[in-house]
Amino acid sequence: MKIGIIGAGLAGLSCAITLEKHGYDVDVFERRGMVGDRFVIAEAMFSMFQYPFDDGVKLLSETYDIHLKPSSNIQKLFCYSKNERCEMEGHLGFTNMRGKHPEAYEKQLADQFKGTIHYNYDASYDQIAKQYTHVVLATGDPSDSMKLQPFDTAFRASFKGAVITGSFDESEAHAFFDNDFAPKGMAYLLPHSDHEASLVLVYPQYPENEGLDKEVLWKKCVEECSKKLDQDFEILNEYEVKDYRIGKTESSRIGNTFFIGNCWGAITPVFGFGQFESMLTGIYAAHDIIGIGNYEKLVQPLYQGYHDSLTLRRRVEGLDNKQLDRLIKMLQNKYVEELITNKNINIFKWSAKILHPFSRKA
Repeated sequence: MKIGIIGAGLAGLSCAITLEKHGYDVDVFERRGMVGDRFVIAEAMFSMFQYPFDDGVKLLSETYDIHLKPSSNIQKLFCYSKNERCEMEGHLGFTNMRGKHPEAYEKQLADQFKGTIHYNYDASYDQIAKQYTHVVLATGDPSDSMKLQPFDTAFRASFKGAVITGSFDESEAHAFFDNDFAPKGMAYLLPHSDHEASLVLVYPQYPENEGLDKEVLWKKCVEECSKKLDQDFEILNEYEVKDYRIGKTESSRIGNTFFIGNCWGAITPVFGFGQFESMLTGIYAAHDIIGIGNYEKLVQPLYQGYHDSLTLRRRVEGLDNKQLDRLIKMLQNKYVEELITNKNINIFKWSAKILHPFSRKA
């Protein structure tokens, strides 16, 4: 058995580490010169969206022997609409770093992989498929999956973000819902430290949004977020991404080719994070190759979570600013907050059931 993994991101490295722990040799190919060779950004793993797992970091460590050190624990989540604010408390999840940050998750995974990562190697699927019995596609780019099978695109997104300086509490996360600067989207602020944070604006590229000036929206975003947190931000490194594809593959496996991470469709549509799901797809693919699991069956709950998340997103997208105000005001109710943060309840599933009574096919 000869295994080749194309891509040294979260999914590809999780797959490689798992195979290696079970005694398998694996070749990992990365087109860039290092892991995490992109802009620095903070992301979040919210426990409330990982049902039935109440702690993703604990699960990865105790069940799969993959050990991650988050940047901080999230104890408070503040959600803002144009005129309202709500606050949720508890152990809500973790903040982690990505990209060129020295403590980025992808760098932590690379340190745990004892094998060789072939950097600056732009491996094509056709080339690797001829040389290896099993191929794991983990490039992070759904367009690579589309060369081999249909990819159901829910929407494409535009990102504009920056590292900012200010005064922050590392245990807090902030999410902003305001169609004036995030049409059918959101902005979020996640601290890196007590004086630096990531501020990110993301919205879907629907036809009605195509004519909008991203720089104008970004300026409004920074102004409104500064006002909500009652402080002035200094913008350091800015970055932007267009045509970021959110969707899922038709098949998780074709022959001995496995699609994992973003090549599978690990991004949850409602908030756009997918680190935990990406790592699980890598682990599950490895378990199938090893012979201790069935990849197509293992990812079924992840497929269902994607559909439920998309249903919730479609509903929120239809809300105007007044309706978003009412939603955030409703979340101020302590019973609603307890329902959302209850780790024994699948909030995606039940929200989707209420909004879309007839189940979607996973």
